[in-house]
Amino acid sequence: MHELSLAQGLLDQLLALAREHGAETVLTVRVDIGDRAGIVIDSFVFGFNAVKTSFQATSNARLEVREVTGDDLILIQVEME
Repeated sequence: MHELSLAQGLLDQLLALAREHGAETVLTVRVDIGDRAGIVIDSFVFGFNAVKTSFQATSNARLEVREVTGDDLILIQVEME
């Protein structure tokens, strides 16, 4: 299931962004997933929710996914405090 590795990669990116901006908590994450990206959205969300609890900064993060036309997974917005 490559969705789990994609979710882990997203979390790594979120932790780096939080450090870079001096944030302690990631609140909301918005991503677009292309309909031709080969990503099963439910599996990606499950993977994100499974691994987010491994880190204090992301343990309560809410993931919002929008399916769009295309072949990419794009990080659109991150809300942090």
